[in-house]
Amino acid sequence: MMQASQQQLALKAATGVAFTEPWLSLSTKPFDYSAAFSKQGGAAAGAVAAAAMAARPESILELTFQRGALSTWMQQPAAAGQGAVAAATKAHVPEGLLEGLAGLAARLHGLMDALAVAGGAAAPGGKQEGAAAESAAAAALDVGVSAAAAAAVTAGTVRSEWTSALSSKPQRMLRLDSLPQELAMVYTAYAAALRQAAWQRAADATAAAPSLASDSAAAEVGSSAGGAAEGAASLGGSARGGGGSDAGAVAALTAAVAGLRRAAGVYDWLAAELLPALGGGAAAGSSDVPLELLPAAARCMSGLCLAEAQALMAAAAEARGMSPGARRALHGGCVTLLKGAEASAGEVATVAAATAGAAVSDRLLRLLGAGGALHAAAGCYCLGLERQKELELGEAEAAAEECRRLLECGLKRVDRSDPPSWADSFKALQAAAAQLSAAAHKDRLAVTYQPLPKQPPDASANAAVRVATEPFQPAPVRPLAPLPDAAGGKGGCVIM
Repeated sequence: MMQASQQQLALKAATGVAFTEPWLSLSTKPFDYSAAFSKQGGAAAGAVAAAAMAARPESILELTFQRGALSTWMQQPAAAGQGAVAAATKAHVPEGLLEGLAGLAARLHGLMDALAVAGGAAAPGGKQEGAAAESAAAAALDVGVSAAAAAAVTAGTVRSEWTSALSSKPQRMLRLDSLPQELAMVYTAYAAALRQAAWQRAADATAAAPSLASDSAAAEVGSSAGGAAEGAASLGGSARGGGGSDAGAVAALTAAVAGLRRAAGVYDWLAAELLPALGGGAAAGSSDVPLELLPAAARCMSGLCLAEAQALMAAAAEARGMSPGARRALHGGCVTLLKGAEASAGEVATVAAATAGAAVSDRLLRLLGAGGALHAAAGCYCLGLERQKELELGEAEAAAEECRRLLECGLKRVDRSDPPSWADSFKALQAAAAQLSAAAHKDRLAVTYQPLPKQPPDASANAAVRVATEPFQPAPVRPLAPLPDAAGGKGGCVIM
């Protein structure tokens, strides 16, 4: 029982705070691409002509239907009401939705490339003629070149509306201005869905585990990212020596880590390739543009995904029975990643403060600060266990007291409006640190007579970042080329 309690404690410290807003608060209204590129819809003559040269009308209409299905799904309730089916809520991300988002992003990317070429963007390999020119036109353009050219063609035409999940007003719809901005938001939705699905994989594998039925964290499975991770990792810990159950839990955690790395890769690509082409900070210079269009916002989310992946690795390490020293290094890596994400969030806050739009989400800022404090405290706790095992009781007590100090500071950053699991994770680790400190103090005075060190031992030594993004490479799907007479050809029988 004590071993299981220690396992659950370590898992709470690894995945105690949850931030589901990037997916649950992201929403969009239906948008008609066909109307946007028509004279009746008020499009400029250049945009209408470019669309006619870039794609067949039925291809653009099909994109409208595909986006409509996405909009309907994203407007679902975030959590199930009484008697509702959990799988029918937005928190549950089916595999088909991920495929649909990826497909919509690929086809919008292809349309952006086609519009860029129609607008005069240079195809790869320079100016060519004949069949070589057609082949070059079908090749993928440089993202920056394509986005800049397509933005010029579609400015003021693609006026879709999205919420900004990272802002302090996530319920407010904000209007975009061009197709590249729309594409960036679709890729952002794809990355957020990948992140949500990663936590879901861990939750689905452990929701029915009898050993978790009495665990309060398991009650939040499916609606809380932290609860999902705690449930998955707790199963791994409590099933140690139980054969298949342990292996299944570790496999679920491994799959969740892979999903988070994949999401981080999409965010990384957005920050490095697409978003800078939109003008960087200028893209969010208007109050009607989501903060997700800032490169710093994508970097922040990439760092958060990696920190969450490393936290799950720490949970899996506990489930496998790895030493406190190994877990301490992983917690230290989480602190490093969260500090980087916090710095990027600060950049977003600076840009948001210079505009008339909404500020960055306070909960996001609290999450990054409180999460860093929680992992730093968990590292101190693991160091205390190390020193206690080595009978270095003075350092063990000092590490436990430093853990309690960090937790006290971190708990002050948690607001009443935050999920209860945040404060619960801090309090659980506080109780364990107090117990460790009392035990080390008693044995130190009665057995080893060791003095307390003047400074607490450094728990951040040997911190290691063990995760990396999974590189993302988009695969644009070009729309069907327009028929000759539709593109302005003269005469002739279409059938012939």
